[in-house]
Amino acid sequence: MKKLIITTYLFIFSATVFAQAFTVAEKTAWEKQANAIQIIRDQWGVPHVYANTDADAVFGMMYVQCEDFFSKVEDVIISRMGRESEVEGKSAIYKDLWSRLYVDTIKAKKLYSQCDPYLKKLCDAYAAGINYYMLKHPSVKPKLLTRINAWVPLLNNIPSVINSNLTELDIRNMYPIPSLKTTVYTSPFKEDVHDGSNGWAISGINTKDKNPILLINPHSEFYNRIEVQLVSKEGLNVYGAPFLGEFSIFQGFNEFCGWMHTVTLSDAKDLYTETVKPINGGYVYEYDQKWLPIDSTKVTILYKNGTSKDSVTFTTYKTLHGPVVANRNNTWIAAQSINENIELLNVHWKITKSKTFKEFKSWLDKRVMTGTNTIYADKTGNIGYWHGNFVPIRDPKFDYTLPVAGNTSATNWKGVHALNDIPNYVNPKNGWVQNCNSTPLYGIGIYDTIMAKKPYYMLPDGHTPRAVNAVRQLSTIKDATLDTILAMCHSPYLANGQKFIPSLIKSYELLGSPEKYKAPIDILKQWNFIADTNSVATTLSVLWVEKVLQYNLSKLKRPLTNEISYPLTNGSTINLDNISSNLQIDFLDSVMNDLNKDWGSWSIAWGKLNRFQRNANGVEPSDANFSLAVTAAPAFMGSLNAYTSKKSKTSKIRYGTTGNTFVAVVSFGPKLTAKSIFTGGSSANPNSKHFTDQANGYINHQYKNVNFYKEDVIKNTELNYHPGDNIY
Repeated sequence: MKKLIITTYLFIFSATVFAQAFTVAEKTAWEKQANAIQIIRDQWGVPHVYANTDADAVFGMMYVQCEDFFSKVEDVIISRMGRESEVEGKSAIYKDLWSRLYVDTIKAKKLYSQCDPYLKKLCDAYAAGINYYMLKHPSVKPKLLTRINAWVPLLNNIPSVINSNLTELDIRNMYPIPSLKTTVYTSPFKEDVHDGSNGWAISGINTKDKNPILLINPHSEFYNRIEVQLVSKEGLNVYGAPFLGEFSIFQGFNEFCGWMHTVTLSDAKDLYTETVKPINGGYVYEYDQKWLPIDSTKVTILYKNGTSKDSVTFTTYKTLHGPVVANRNNTWIAAQSINENIELLNVHWKITKSKTFKEFKSWLDKRVMTGTNTIYADKTGNIGYWHGNFVPIRDPKFDYTLPVAGNTSATNWKGVHALNDIPNYVNPKNGWVQNCNSTPLYGIGIYDTIMAKKPYYMLPDGHTPRAVNAVRQLSTIKDATLDTILAMCHSPYLANGQKFIPSLIKSYELLGSPEKYKAPIDILKQWNFIADTNSVATTLSVLWVEKVLQYNLSKLKRPLTNEISYPLTNGSTINLDNISSNLQIDFLDSVMNDLNKDWGSWSIAWGKLNRFQRNANGVEPSDANFSLAVTAAPAFMGSLNAYTSKKSKTSKIRYGTTGNTFVAVVSFGPKLTAKSIFTGGSSANPNSKHFTDQANGYINHQYKNVNFYKEDVIKNTELNYHPGDNIY
């Protein structure tokens, strides 16, 4: 048996390190570094960081993240450390355990020691920027962490549970705690609906000024990123949106090129069923007719219990495929994924400094990214689209959407597909590419019969109704400008309205046109499938299709696979198969009853129901507070501006929770021009004018001009300061 590795001491060590006071030497060094960094906030509150070195730019980046969203930055770090239970209590234990199965602070420290000096400096600056903010803002009380260490950015390769085709219940069954009763939400009727993102690149043959245009249009949880520019004398000049708690611009642009990442189902993770038996107090598993010892590790998780902290210790297991993550029907399941923390961190940073197509592609060719597609454009006229990045080579006779047998090497990965082997388009003749979390088979509009011959695991994504709308518009594009693309990406056409509402109308007629439903059906008959805040038809159709979607979900075989559930929840595979006319009318009846219950009438305009309201972090929306009507509809309807709204515990109005966050359109000419918008505003402070100063522009698609060049930033300066200056 392999030696049992004990990591129980990890938390005592971590707590001690994070409680250490900052030294005089640290304070002096940070002060010196801060004085060399200039932060200019423009008229929208957008921070532009100017520094001598890339490391100084990272220092400034993390400092401004903390200025605007400190609580969320800390939340991200706590989550990645697997310490949420110390704040949230026992309900977060399994989330923490999942993180620890992949990386912990001991591994992160080791990875940091292996980084090259350049990357270490960036990591050092990351920690220093956050620590300096805490030093200079003693009134800001952290929930848990009073010191950030330089290895934190290496806690960066933790897969999503859902995207791994797993649930929290799977993990609980593998690592049960009989003495603790925690709540696990397993209802198949209210699973989260995915919004996804849109990325388009249009070459100069389709633009008015012959310059390529890139659409950067991520949809995600509101307020989990910032809009920022980083400039250094080491060749860095990048503008875009990093996720909070990270120092790389995930989606953005520099003067030479731009990139947009969209979520993909291109498969980069697999589950393996392991044949296990106990031996000598441990376990062994079968592999190619041999029995191999299973690695075991003790993981202790602290959790808040009232005013004190308790702990629970797990013995976790690992095979050659990866950590054992589930127990289904008394069968252990291990999860395999890429294990590239250092190179992943490096690639995301180096992409931001790419100046040519060749250089950018060389970083993509490291093939260490999972779960993302890439859309690209540059000032020399190139556009490109790569579907996925890290894609293992597999034997196609096995179905890897389900767990495969782990007792044979036949199911093992056979290497990694070359970048040119995965679905991709570079400078296609039509002059545009698009991905809206959709199949690459329509990436340039027409169905690609050659691409269709690729292995299924490369392209299980459905043809989303957002992609249907994108292709519908891009197919006739000509002489496009930034404003043209902005209008297109906010198209109110709802493809799934046009696809499904005629069936509801037909069902009504087949049932003899019951009088009860005549008025709503008449409204739907006259509808043009265009979302509008004054439209009752939009309300009826969205809520009706939503019920069809949830019914489809309820009929799926459990456990769900992401390859099946994701195309359904994003609208690609919603269907009326086996939904009788009676049931379709029942869904309409249910919609009417829901509206009558909340509003006293079913005839409610979409803008009355679907609204935007920004509140302080953690504050529930309220119908008593000011809000704005929103035209945009959910992604499953085909709304390119995918807007998911939900009722709060006390409201009857649906308020936005996910959708457009940072959106930009960029033209790569001799001089770069761009427009952008940010959800609500750049500040998280309700007392700041930048809390909602972009709200009207966000709702009405009136984007602000990006101040990319320093002369423009200076002309529009609102604040000019160094980190640590007392400006707030």
